Amino acid sequence: MNMNNLNIRMPELLAPVGGWPHLTAAVNNGADAVYMGGTLFNARIYADNFTEEDIPEAIKYAHLHNVKVYITLNTLLKDSELRRALEYANYLYEIGADAIIVQDMGLARLIRKYLPEFPLHLSTQGTVYNTHALYTAKTLGFSRIVPARELTLDEIREFCAASHEREIEVECFVHGALCMCYSGQCQMSRGLSTKGDSRSGNRGTCAQPCRQAYTDDSGEKYYALSPKDICTVESIPALIMAGVDSFKIEGRIKSPEYVAIVTRIYRRYIDKYAELVRSNDGDMETAAAAYTVKPQDIHYLKQAFNRGGFSQGYLYGNLGEELLSGTSPKNQGVYLGRVLAVIDSEFKVDDPRDRSAVRGALRRDRNLVCIQLEDGELNQGDGIEFRNNTPDYDRNPIGNVTTYVRNLGDGALLIGDFDRGVQIGDKVYKVTDTKLQEEALNAPDKKLPATFLFTARVGQYIEMVVTDLKSGYSVEMVGDHIIEAAHKSATDEERVVAQLCRLGNTPFTADWTSCDVQIDDNAMIPVSLINRMRRDAVDQLVAHRLEINRKALSRAELDVICANELLGATPLDLTAFQESFKKAKPVPLNKFIDGDRGDGESIRKIPYILNVSKGELDSYIEKNWGKIVSITKTSGILVGNLGWIKELQDAGVKIYGDYGLNVFNQQAVKAYEELGVEIYAPSHETGISDSRGLPLMITEHPINSEYLIDRKGAKHKVVAQKDKYLIY
Repeated sequence: MNMNNLNIRMPELLAPVGGWPHLTAAVNNGADAVYMGGTLFNARIYADNFTEEDIPEAIKYAHLHNVKVYITLNTLLKDSELRRALEYANYLYEIGADAIIVQDMGLARLIRKYLPEFPLHLSTQGTVYNTHALYTAKTLGFSRIVPARELTLDEIREFCAASHEREIEVECFVHGALCMCYSGQCQMSRGLSTKGDSRSGNRGTCAQPCRQAYTDDSGEKYYALSPKDICTVESIPALIMAGVDSFKIEGRIKSPEYVAIVTRIYRRYIDKYAELVRSNDGDMETAAAAYTVKPQDIHYLKQAFNRGGFSQGYLYGNLGEELLSGTSPKNQGVYLGRVLAVIDSEFKVDDPRDRSAVRGALRRDRNLVCIQLEDGELNQGDGIEFRNNTPDYDRNPIGNVTTYVRNLGDGALLIGDFDRGVQIGDKVYKVTDTKLQEEALNAPDKKLPATFLFTARVGQYIEMVVTDLKSGYSVEMVGDHIIEAAHKSATDEERVVAQLCRLGNTPFTADWTSCDVQIDDNAMIPVSLINRMRRDAVDQLVAHRLEINRKALSRAELDVICANELLGATPLDLTAFQESFKKAKPVPLNKFIDGDRGDGESIRKIPYILNVSKGELDSYIEKNWGKIVSITKTSGILVGNLGWIKELQDAGVKIYGDYGLNVFNQQAVKAYEELGVEIYAPSHETGISDSRGLPLMITEHPINSEYLIDRKGAKHKVVAQKDKYLIY
């Protein structure tokens, strides 16, 4: 977090980076940190991403501009992949990555044990949603947690307070796509994949079945699982006061223009709130009351990308149907107006100046369209779509880049060229804004403030101190030339400052207010000496920014570690897990406590806590704690989440790890064994847990249907379990 002179905590702004254009867009538009992936073990494998050769340069570029870099290694890993993953993590540590984002506890165990200085961030796929998980997460080596996006503002406040007591940072998504399922617990993509074409979200290849249309039990077809993107720019003060350490923007597979626009606007409003706090003597509540967001900036965010507008997710409670994206799961742009007329290639043009343009627009047997502009503006090069009230699954919207625009007056525009099928009365939406995108991508290069203390006395050597204000690092220089008295004209302060501020393509900037120049009135100072000292000093500042003081593992050390930890280790014994399924039958915790314990039956029953216990189930456990502990000391409890492990163990209850812990390799088994947790069921990703009839999705969003039918005709049962909805 950044600190100002009133000791006010401002959050880090964390931007998504899919490739080089995204990186420069994020840096130049105000990101404090970026997160990005390589070509390995990355949950956004379809982004452009960075090769192992590119990543060092990307890190250097970011660090030169005072931006941290977090690398995503956030897929689940097979035993056969662990050596390569550890080697990759070691490489990232060596080249200066500031942290890695992980969900696989096997990889986390290896990094915690052998690269203990490398910060570990627990991905949102870790599905942490209550404070009970914090002790376990800290023990597993995580210094930052990205909690589930289903937390309300009050829950975030409580979560941050408890996290900070344990010296854990909290990173929250503030803008972008929202998963319908609790992150990390979604198996829809893998479960619906065809044989031989497994598309697993936990393995980086999610096919986004949530963005498909489903038919419910009443026969209605709609996007039942597709949420709007979240936008919390209006809640920046509330989130800051709640204690969030990092504001995370989603969007590694979105465009560089999106990254630029969203980063710039969130930077603007974080800084605006900080300034309001300073002007109100640190009173954050008063500053929040004065905080407003311009409607035009909300418009720009929608223009960058929106799915039928925005929501604030679960920040202020469950929105019900208002959470959903409506008639389309895609970018819906912003509304412009309606179609007045459609003009074909027989259109006659009276004005000879327009004839060639119109004929060009009507090439390939396309149409010109006359629209009534009701909101906004349209320029040549903008992308638009025409839509009627029929959802996309029946009629894909017709659209294209606008190649011709003629103002007819009174808000009417003649535009082209477009495929046949546009109808009078269709709504017109602008999905890309060329001017907005160009402005965002052409942001000036980010510069860091530097200060100069320059002293020149006749008969002495020049002394110069240059300070990088962001890092606090200073370089002291002494010239190799004794200053002489001027015979004719002396060097004045203005000339010295002008030379000091010539920082050109360096990452630094300075002006008159940054330069403290102390020179004798009659001193004659060679300009070439000033320039040389400035260049040498700045080179040292740059070198300091790129300095990496880390000792990575040597090849020999890696070989020994892998020989001890990985070589000869058998992959997960799925047969043994299948046998354990036959010996014990999981029963919901409340039913077990109420008496469904299988007394006298041949098969043992074992209570389980649903993978997501947030809400009513957590309340039930807290209310009935003594009774639960008393009864389950004999049976033990199946737990599929980091929450409750510590408390139950401290109470003397045996913990069995369920499939929600996403154990996918033997190192993950070891990680939990070291916590005293015996794994009962491995990750869904192994496929063997499917025989238990486990849910493909657990969601907070109410689904008022007994089943959903997907596009292939498969029927998925929907079960309401307390305040959660499970899709099978």
